[in-house]
Amino acid sequence: MKYSLTKHYKYKLEEEFVQDTGITGYEFDTKYMAMFENGRFLVKKSYSWDGSSIPHKKLLQIVSIGIYDPDKYCKKASLIHDGLCQAMREGLLPKKLKQAADKLYRIMCIEGGMSVSRATDRYFFLRKFGDKGIEPEKKPRNKIYDTEKEK
Repeated sequence: MKYSLTKHYKYKLEEEFVQDTGITGYEFDTKYMAMFENGRFLVKKSYSWDGSSIPHKKLLQIVSIGIYDPDKYCKKASLIHDGLCQAMREGLLPKKLKQAADKLYRIMCIEGGMSVSRATDRYFFLRKFGDKGIEPEKKPRNKIYDTEKEK
């Protein structure tokens, strides 16, 4: 996976990335992502995301003088999880799939080299506190407004 660092988010995808999710029967295609009925999820070039949401992430990086990388083992996992949660937030996928997305995140973290216990801890926090991430935003960032329809 190729990505660059950004100021507003944290990462920007520099090439397409595809992941089998095990979530089948859904299909959509947007500017930044696509889901296929067979469960493959495509994140398109230029998609931006903020990495894993863990408590005190920035503080830990500052204290470690930038050495600590909370996303070291889970950049791919956070990309896919953020994309799936965004799709739920936008109504492209049903919210009932949140647990499946959380489980996939755990599996991908372990595949990325994270210990099973640490990945399980992150999964626990996603399940306990992560539902806010699938609620629709009051002012979505990339919503396109049309002045002709506002008349």
